[in-house]
Amino acid sequence: MNTNLSQLLSRIEFCPPVATADFYELLAQFVLNLVVLLIISRALYFKWNKKPEYLFAQIITGVIVFVICAMLRWVQLELGLVLGLFAIFAIIRFRTINVPVKEMAYLFMVVGISAVNALLRISQCVHWIVFANLLLIAVTWILETTFFSKVLSRRTITFNDTGLLKPSHHQLLLNRLKEITELNIVRFEIGKVDYVKNHAQIRIYFTNGGNGSFEETEIGNDED
Repeated sequence: MNTNLSQLLSRIEFCPPVATADFYELLAQFVLNLVVLLIISRALYFKWNKKPEYLFAQIITGVIVFVICAMLRWVQLELGLVLGLFAIFAIIRFRTINVPVKEMAYLFMVVGISAVNALLRISQCVHWIVFANLLLIAVTWILETTFFSKVLSRRTITFNDTGLLKPSHHQLLLNRLKEITELNIVRFEIGKVDYVKNHAQIRIYFTNGGNGSFEETEIGNDED
């Protein structure tokens, strides 16, 4: 019995002590990962999207994922438990709000790059770590500057003329919305329509013409 216990304990890898090569290597990787998270979240995401709550979520999520993956180096866990740790995101799903697709993509990016920075060792895979980080930053910057350089604000309004909701009248509807709101509306989406009460919910997307920005708050739970 004692022999089996000794053999089991001998196979367990504990975290390395402080002031060792492994510790300093992990510390360097943490600093690198934090710098990359700040570039992605603060310099890229926040510059074009201006949503501090998602900025906070991205940085904290990246740090947590890095710590979990770093601990997996020395604590032997079965594959099922490891996958279960990352399945937490699928369970939580930010139930308190409807998270837009773009924000979920940024969260997935910080999770992925944090896992790469934690699991790969600088002493063995420094070129792959640098390549992965620079590639992700470059692709994100290109996409933001190419497709999302023109920031759009959005707001949901109630429109009391369902006669203009017909596809053939959409240009008239767009002109009417611009006249009512005095905003430079680029596009709109028709939501719930009540033909009995003669009103509809319309989400408008507009550019900030120097008069300030007002962004609607996404509320409500996800519908499964």
